[in-house]
Amino acid sequence: MAKVDTDETIVAETPSASAVVTCDVCGRRYNQRYLTSHKRLSHNGKNHAPSADDTRDVETILALYKRISPKARIELKRRLSATSDQSGGSC
Repeated sequence: MAKVDTDETIVAETPSASAVVTCDVCGRRYNQRYLTSHKRLSHNGKNHAPSADDTRDVETILALYKRISPKARIELKRRLSATSDQSGGSC
């Protein structure tokens, strides 16, 4: 009987392999065993949280975008898409 109690204790202390956790960088949900690999492969030590400068820059870009012609908007979208494709996009 003592062996059964020991086995039950060991099972209770072993973390579940299927525990679902949230990535603190991108907010997506992953199996706990995969989370470290996900962060290393997807985020590579980068912090993706927008800074105050990023927010201000986005607002500036949007204001400029509203001022350009429809033809220039199409060209800008094409170039941004090409840039995004080369960099691998986001998470």
